[in-house]
Amino acid sequence: MFKGKSIGILFIVLGLIFLLNNINLIEVSLAELIRVYWPVILIWIGVDKLLRKSINEDKKD
Repeated sequence: MFKGKSIGILFIVLGLIFLLNNINLIEVSLAELIRVYWPVILIWIGVDKLLRKSINEDKKD
């Protein structure tokens, strides 16, 4: 359940960034985003895994 929501939010954020780039409100490059924000992506994945694991354990009880 959280995996779908997490991926959906990620795509929405990426889409908004690219949309703002296309209408020249911000200037962004994909390489720059990855170079600067790769730790945030790792943190997001880790938090998602922790939350999903704890919720699955709660449902088993």
